[in-house]
Amino acid sequence: MRIAVGLLLLLVAALFQVTLMMRINLLQGSADLVLLVLVAWMLRPGTRPTWIWGLPAGLMIGYASALPDYIPLIGYLAAAGICQILHTRIWQVPLLTMVSATLLGTIAVHLTTMVYLWLSAQPIDPVEILNLITIPSMLLNLILVLPINALIGEVNKFLSPELDPA
Repeated sequence: MRIAVGLLLLLVAALFQVTLMMRINLLQGSADLVLLVLVAWMLRPGTRPTWIWGLPAGLMIGYASALPDYIPLIGYLAAAGICQILHTRIWQVPLLTMVSATLLGTIAVHLTTMVYLWLSAQPIDPVEILNLITIPSMLLNLILVLPINALIGEVNKFLSPELDPA
């Protein structure tokens, strides 16, 4: 049941990201709802934080983007792996872990895209990408991290009330 709900949440986040969030920009960056839902769902009690959760997220965004399918897949698998490492080995403070995983996941997704564009001989300037896309995207993700965390927490509370920490 939890896997089906997690996949449904990722699908809804992908639909919102492709339709709505691409219209809300800060400079050239936009929020990554799929990354936020992925990180929030992986850090919930009762969900086993494993890098496999990055697979459906990467496939959904890879299907919807103009990039080759394997580029978002690599980025989201890296973000899920980072989240898994932070959750299991480093920190046990959920909010700090979520913010750190969001920042590092945003960097991982943007870095894979930037490396692909650089290797495909596209004229890109890394400083411009950092200033116009990555940092504004990080800021938007940090603005949305708490509401998404609260929403995923309510879904988790509905699924497993016995795991609710409050």
